[in-house]
Amino acid sequence: MELLRYGHDAWGAVVVNGVSWDLLGVAFGAGVAVVVVHAVRRLLGRKSGG
Repeated sequence: MELLRYGHDAWGAVVVNGVSWDLLGVAFGAGVAVVVVHAVRRLLGRKSGG
């Protein structure tokens, strides 16, 4: 799995084209984990009573 995609410019030099699509699932999973952890902390942090 490559983290970065490389290409060549007009002069033949190697340039970075962007991030590999292989990391899309990792980024999505990390985002879901952040949302879930935030929701759980918020629910556990509430004080019961009225």
